[in-house]
Amino acid sequence: MKKISVFWAVLVLVMAVGLAGQAAAVDVVIHGDLNNRMNIHTNQSQMYKGSETVKSQSVRHDDNSAFWGDIKYRLWTELGTNDGKVKGVYAIELGSLRFGQPDYSKGGGGTYSGDGVNIETRWAYTDFQLPFVDSKARVQVGLIPFDVNPYVWRETVLGTQLLGSTNAFDYKLAWVRGYEVYPTDTQKNAFQDADAIMLRGDIQPMEGFKTGAFFLYQRMNGFDQKNDKRLVEPAYEIKSFGKDDYHLYTIGLDGKYTQKTGFGNAFFNYDLIYQGGNIDQPGDQDVSAYFLHADLGVNIDRLRLTYTTWYASGDDDPTDGTKHNFMSTDVDIFDSIVLFEGGLTDDNYFTEAPYILDKGFYLNKLGADYKFTGKTTAGLALLYLMTAEDLANGSKKLGTEIDAYISYKLYTNVELKLNYGYLFSDDGMDNFVGGIDKGKPAEDIYRSTMWIRYTF
Repeated sequence: MKKISVFWAVLVLVMAVGLAGQAAAVDVVIHGDLNNRMNIHTNQSQMYKGSETVKSQSVRHDDNSAFWGDIKYRLWTELGTNDGKVKGVYAIELGSLRFGQPDYSKGGGGTYSGDGVNIETRWAYTDFQLPFVDSKARVQVGLIPFDVNPYVWRETVLGTQLLGSTNAFDYKLAWVRGYEVYPTDTQKNAFQDADAIMLRGDIQPMEGFKTGAFFLYQRMNGFDQKNDKRLVEPAYEIKSFGKDDYHLYTIGLDGKYTQKTGFGNAFFNYDLIYQGGNIDQPGDQDVSAYFLHADLGVNIDRLRLTYTTWYASGDDDPTDGTKHNFMSTDVDIFDSIVLFEGGLTDDNYFTEAPYILDKGFYLNKLGADYKFTGKTTAGLALLYLMTAEDLANGSKKLGTEIDAYISYKLYTNVELKLNYGYLFSDDGMDNFVGGIDKGKPAEDIYRSTMWIRYTF
């Protein structure tokens, strides 16, 4: 008899708990995001063999094309009291599970006889309103969705946070732990863990304008390298720091503004971020970095025009005692199909961060989206991509990219989407040519992906 998949076994358990909860006056809501994805074609499969391939020399010549399919399924249940004061959330995720791939770090694979045990917990937290508080003041504790800023940290992590609202002011207070070092006979310091404290406030001073400010403090005391089983190669996101001793702070302003005009609704989004502190990577170095971002656009009937630009500072001299490269903690950036997670098989990308290595990034993007019918939308974008500081060969220019997509709603909650990106590579991409092709100029890079996605 074929074994029952762990994924479906967990789902049955979750539903059983939910049905049992209904008898105890508990509201049950089940959500899903069932995503079936295809990498239709790319001439640079080594760039998309996994995550963060920017760390290796992954661009090749000649026969390096690939086609593959994968799935990523998320199911989550919310169990709440009738009055809404208490809620428990539990989510499971299957994937990304590639068709025919025999092994995964999570265990199991996508070959014959099913997925094995390729399953993970996505969220698991309790959410409750503080008693004796009339305004919104909700505590979340567990594996929570943590959102500081989309370019700083927006992901899942274990911790606790208070989400409040009073009049026109929203606030967040949070403590999370990304990595724990448990004391041993030789490691007796109980505070070597990777901890973060976040404070954020948002206000809406007038109609159409919302702005916020945040402060994020992150620290970790370095520890014995022999016990550090995390990444030992250079890391450019804080989540991947290994033995490093660091004390970092990130402060920022962000917001959005919309205004009706004679030709449509204009909008403006912005992020202004500064990062400071010190880090041992390698040796004691000060940190002084920044990130600037803006969107300027307009909605004219069915047409949406958007100009996007950002500048992530880079480090021009790693030996001067100060790190000037901006560092995200854990983010997902989708602005480019070729370089970022804009490909619909978005667990395979060149980089998920808004920069390249420690050289920062300078992006300019002009995009147009048009809604042809209630079911069909299409878009086209032109991007010019550079690093903020010179790469190893002295060039900043990565190239010019053209992106396009079309989306069709098969049903209200079922989307068929296809996209295509083509990068006219410039000298900067030569730095990432590797293998037997090392030293050759980078070829132009293209990638086409699609999904059939059912959400509820």
